[in-house]
Amino acid sequence: MNFRSLLWPLLIAALIFAASGLLVPSLSVLLLVFAGLLFGVFINGLADFATRHSPLSYRLAFALVVTVLLLMIGGGIYYLGAQMVQHVDELWSQLQTSLQDATERLRQYKFSKQYLPDSEQVQTLMSQQGESAVASLMGGLRSVGWAMTGAIVIFFVGAYAAYEPRLYCRGLTKLFPKERRGRVSDVLEQLRSALGRWIVGRVMSMTLVGILTAIGLWFLDVPLPITLGVVAALLTFIPNIGPLLAAVPQVLLALNVGTETAIYVIIFNLALQGIESYLITPMIQRHEVTLPPILTIAAQLWMGVIAGVIGIMMAAPLVVVLMVLIQMLYIHDRLGDSHPGELTTD
Repeated sequence: MNFRSLLWPLLIAALIFAASGLLVPSLSVLLLVFAGLLFGVFINGLADFATRHSPLSYRLAFALVVTVLLLMIGGGIYYLGAQMVQHVDELWSQLQTSLQDATERLRQYKFSKQYLPDSEQVQTLMSQQGESAVASLMGGLRSVGWAMTGAIVIFFVGAYAAYEPRLYCRGLTKLFPKERRGRVSDVLEQLRSALGRWIVGRVMSMTLVGILTAIGLWFLDVPLPITLGVVAALLTFIPNIGPLLAAVPQVLLALNVGTETAIYVIIFNLALQGIESYLITPMIQRHEVTLPPILTIAAQLWMGVIAGVIGIMMAAPLVVVLMVLIQMLYIHDRLGDSHPGELTTD
């Protein structure tokens, strides 16, 4: 075997390794840009609505929408930041107490004594965690920095996309042959419509779930009901998985109040999910895109493994995009079905 025959496999292997090393960071960047485009669809929808129902031009409506969103985001960050500053020590102590109480209650059962630590071991574990708090804090600050950077990128990508959406659509259609540009424009318009309807449904569900969560936790005397309501509303953006994540801090804080309160919180969350599934969702289905649950969960798991949190958050809208493309370009154009699916009709 000469040197040249050995060089090509080595070069191909190097390219494969380089491509695999760049895949995850590149995918994360693309998902971040996609999140920005999704935010741009949201801004564009609000500006269009304001233009149709007022004498404002699109540019003025766009400026008004962006200003209101900035004020809401700034107010929300200020409120949550103030709540965290005021209650961070209280919250940490309550979580510690809740963990110790839960451990002591479980130790009352014989089968769990051999697996659970006693109170001294819990205290030792807490002190060890406290000793490593500096490293955890630095990691948390790094994550917060990346999250803030991602939020800024999403906001500006969305703002630029919503300011001149036709410019980017025309540029994208120019990449296709002339005889296909009309169909590409139809597909892009249908994608915008489907994603817009999905966003409207998500926002309505998030608002209702956040309000109901805050009211329910307030009646149950759980600490920080408004903050937990905001967290529940934000996590509702993630279908199927978000409500489960939102229930964890609620149950932990409820354990500090009492075991019965924690049980009531669990029952309340189950009832709330039932209300959302059988009452709230049917009420807003005229706006929201209905996605197959199995397909959505599979996409969330797959994207979570590949791209982490941003992958889980963007899995559902990516499913919307995939379904529209399949229904329009394959089922309708390729197979000739005149009724390809629900997402291609308004």
